[in-house]
Amino acid sequence: MSSTAVWVVGAVPDEEARAIPGRYLHLVRPDEWSRPPAYSRETEAWWTRGGDREPFFEGTEPTPAAHRFAEFMDGVHATESEMVTAARDASTRAMPEAEGEGLFVAAARKASPVAALHYGLGAEASAAFPGWYGDFLLTASEVASALPRAEEALDLTGGRRAEVLSRITTWMTAMGDEPRFDAASLLDGPLRTLRFAARTGRGAAALTRWH
Repeated sequence: MSSTAVWVVGAVPDEEARAIPGRYLHLVRPDEWSRPPAYSRETEAWWTRGGDREPFFEGTEPTPAAHRFAEFMDGVHATESEMVTAARDASTRAMPEAEGEGLFVAAARKASPVAALHYGLGAEASAAFPGWYGDFLLTASEVASALPRAEEALDLTGGRRAEVLSRITTWMTAMGDEPRFDAASLLDGPLRTLRFAARTGRGAAALTRWH
């Protein structure tokens, strides 16, 4: 059975960005505060302390490092929390209905676009992107604060941009089934949306879903 990963980055009204977390806080069960996270702390430490520089592919074949990072990213975005699900749904409803400056959508079969972006950038550069491995809910003031670092990570030129685009394409081809995926959209689309949100005084949200 095939599956599709969708990464959405959208501008949301500032008042919604401020209200959403508190609106659903009552849905958190007491036992969830101490529940171990779905992602692996050990793998996160591996990724941020040099694992991103290990060989992820041999030709077109993924290595154990690639599979390890893909599983980590799946765990980061998997949640059974009623609060997180409700907040994500509310964030999605607050976004524009159609793609444009205020909404970026990336979809791919079998491979996560946001995982491809992180692999393309590497651990240090991708850490400059706001939020938690591609998920965030930012108020307007937080967007303004986050934008300079997001620009540093994504607004690339020359050899660095070519290298990142090549790595994204490799990920989407080897880990998924998207050899013609528009790698440049993963750099340009989220940055366009964050710039739009900053320019118009909006908040912003991002999330990943599998279908």
